[in-house]
Amino acid sequence: MNSNRSIKDLLVLLLAFCISRVFVSLAGIEMEQNALLRYWQYLDVETLRHNLLAGVWYDHTQPPFFNLLLGIVLKLSGPAAPLAFVWLLKIITLANTFLLYKLVQKQTTVAWMPLAVSLFYLLSPGTIVFEHELFYTTFITLFFLLTCNVLLRLQTNISWKNAFLFATLLLLICFTRSMYHLAWLVVLSAAVYLMLRKRAHSSRLLVAGLAATILVSGWYYKNKVIFGSFSTSTWLGMNLSRNAFHDSEITDSTNIASLPPFQPISTYSKFITKDISRFKGLNDRDLFSEYKNDTFLNVKHAGYIEVSDLYLKSGKEHIKKKPVAFLKNVAQSAIIFFAPATRYSVTEFQARKMRHYDIVYSFNLSHFAKGKQERRIAMVVSALPKILLYAAVFGWLFLQWFSNRKLSPLQWFILLTIAYSFCLSSVFEHYENMRFRFETEPLFLLLLTQAILSSFPKLRNHKPSP
Repeated sequence: MNSNRSIKDLLVLLLAFCISRVFVSLAGIEMEQNALLRYWQYLDVETLRHNLLAGVWYDHTQPPFFNLLLGIVLKLSGPAAPLAFVWLLKIITLANTFLLYKLVQKQTTVAWMPLAVSLFYLLSPGTIVFEHELFYTTFITLFFLLTCNVLLRLQTNISWKNAFLFATLLLLICFTRSMYHLAWLVVLSAAVYLMLRKRAHSSRLLVAGLAATILVSGWYYKNKVIFGSFSTSTWLGMNLSRNAFHDSEITDSTNIASLPPFQPISTYSKFITKDISRFKGLNDRDLFSEYKNDTFLNVKHAGYIEVSDLYLKSGKEHIKKKPVAFLKNVAQSAIIFFAPATRYSVTEFQARKMRHYDIVYSFNLSHFAKGKQERRIAMVVSALPKILLYAAVFGWLFLQWFSNRKLSPLQWFILLTIAYSFCLSSVFEHYENMRFRFETEPLFLLLLTQAILSSFPKLRNHKPSP
């Protein structure tokens, strides 16, 4: 593709970003800096500023990367931190858009396609909402898009640099979100190696993948030794309970499930029997304070380790007794996965500020709903277009595999990642896994582009899928 065309397209994207964000600002959509103080995933601000490394090391609830990043920004920017966070998220949005453009450009010679797909992502209400949320959603997207770019390079050159860059990006994803488990890292690393094993120097992929696996396993083992949990988060039981007990009323006061999860630690005092004094002196501000930043719930308290284990045990027992009810909840979560990203409860107030745009662009019918039942119906109807679109694209992908008995490494990577996110979030999350889908939406757009190019004869003059 002509390099002059690429430069013009990138300038159009930059101009579209600047103009659209002026309108976004006029609509009153701004980053809620309160998230730094309020979000459960974050360490106390005093810890981030003055005890960062110890705070991250002794955090039993979250992987280390994002808290580490927050702390570094706070330390480097000082009183200008709010502005630094705003620009950091905007830069991430632009980086994601340019990376998506580059990836689409490699799939086709159709001149307008890379710009069209990139604009679709850049101007999406979901992109706008998550650009203004101080959270790791767009960071995960960045790592995924970088991984796809490196994966394409690996198909022609398995250098040590490319192999370790690929493994490092997978590691960063695992170190940013606990949902991307060690098992996901192992499966993805193994899958890519198997697909490229006949290429020269494929053993470098094994070495790099093994190094990343050892590092992630080391963090898991650290948590096992200190907190008794071989994971990056001890919240598994509390997360599962939100799906296991959804629409169920537990009246037995001796069952911890009679209480909602993620309540102040004093709420569970009668259930906590294990001695947590062994954690004294490690990071008392986060491990022993009921509230953080003087006001907000601190779910990093060491007592939640036992609380979450009790929820996990109770949740498993409830699922065994009522498997149909649990499967119903999982099915509801599966539908929510395809709902507009702007339905994410934490940022819905931002979506309301661009209500009419969101209705047209995202088909978010919840703006018309009043009451719980109407919102549920709107959720399902709003999810239908995405369900049909994903079904069509993955159906096309299956036909490609059935006809050729082969998919490209990029297609396998996207397929496995989206399938993993869909399955795991449907089981363990309720109400917010549309955000999990949006993290991978640019990857889906790559598959959608390939499906469109393959299905319409007039657009078949394109580069073969890598």
